[in-house]
Amino acid sequence: MTHNKDHSGQRPMSWMLFHIMLLTMNIRKRFRNIDEEISLAEIKSGDYILDFGCGPGFNTIPAAQKTGPDGRIFALDLSPQAINIVKKKAARYQLENIETIHSGCHTHLQDKSIDLVLLHNTLPLIKEKQKVLDEIGRVLKKGGKLSYMSRAGSRVCSRLYGKDSISDSSVKKILKYDYNLIYDVDGHLIFERN
Repeated sequence: MTHNKDHSGQRPMSWMLFHIMLLTMNIRKRFRNIDEEISLAEIKSGDYILDFGCGPGFNTIPAAQKTGPDGRIFALDLSPQAINIVKKKAARYQLENIETIHSGCHTHLQDKSIDLVLLHNTLPLIKEKQKVLDEIGRVLKKGGKLSYMSRAGSRVCSRLYGKDSISDSSVKKILKYDYNLIYDVDGHLIFERN
């Protein structure tokens, strides 16, 4: 099931830029241990998970497998190409617990309905960062977790994203009033919602 939502003024990438990014992500994936990254979030059977900026589903598919048929994955992305890739992967792996949301920011999910948000390698790409963090705060349950990662590093991010770049220390400062930082290793931060 796909939900088409508003895009909050942010435009999706062009077809060519998306495919260049996809190639880069596939290369980077070879140097990541996605199963370990997902395991750190301690996904339980039946969890409701939002994969914010899901891209081609690198995190979506293993998270859907871990949460099982009683859980639900909401895979949100602004790119229609990314949404189509996630749908194809869900069909290939016979995962019926994945819903796609074509949106830049707004999930239109119920308040406090999500156990875990995956925000991996996405926030630097987003122009309206505070709106995204507010939306995550709205849908995340008290005691729910936010798994944040930006593995490019602050110098690389500032070169790639310029003024839109955001450092891990900035993310910690922004979230410190509503979240407790429970894990901080090598650009992977896990917060628990107060």
